[in-house]
Amino acid sequence: MSNWLDRPGYVTLFAFVGGALVAAVVLLVVFFLRGGDDDEPQALAPTSTAITIPATSTAAPVTTATATALPAATPTGSFSTPDDAVASFVQEGLGGVYIGECPPSVPSGEDTLEGICSIELYRSAELATFNIGPFGSEALGEAVVLPDADGRWSLVFLDFPPLDAQITIGLDAMVFQAADCLRFRPEPNVAAEVSSCQIDGTSGKVIDGPVQADDLTWWRLEGLGWASASFLAPVE
Repeated sequence: MSNWLDRPGYVTLFAFVGGALVAAVVLLVVFFLRGGDDDEPQALAPTSTAITIPATSTAAPVTTATATALPAATPTGSFSTPDDAVASFVQEGLGGVYIGECPPSVPSGEDTLEGICSIELYRSAELATFNIGPFGSEALGEAVVLPDADGRWSLVFLDFPPLDAQITIGLDAMVFQAADCLRFRPEPNVAAEVSSCQIDGTSGKVIDGPVQADDLTWWRLEGLGWASASFLAPVE
């Protein structure tokens, strides 16, 4: 027996096997302590980009993105869906024929397409926005559609400003074509904390700007803060 154990090859083999067993035990301990297999994606807590539209707010500006009620105009009607609100506004408010969503081109077999159509910009359970205008021409304006406490939808229509209209200090500007909402910050740079996120139609007096920073032009609105000029329009 002693001769068998004294052979260098067998000694090496026993050392290798013993080391492998120790390594296997260590790996099993680590595995059970971790509680899962990293090859399987870990479920994350659900997140939401939906905005909250409080009826009134007296609290100080918060650091997370929120939205306020639309102050631009009186809502029109009350409907079961945003699409119904748009259709009714086109017929009653614009006196036109609503043909639904704007198609990418004139349907086959037709020379022209008469009527007013819409292009959806954004939709969630709290807000829907559409550009509205005659097919094949510039949009007349933007429809902002909001739900009430009963789940009925009402519409506010924002006219497109003239092409030569300019944002000017001392006059009002409004959030426009921002999809869900436009972020306002205490300083004119993207590194600054977000004070609030305002929906299209929210307006305020321009009190400072323009400032060029982070490849953006910034304007400051009274009571709101700084925001990108890309989603601001003068109020005529």
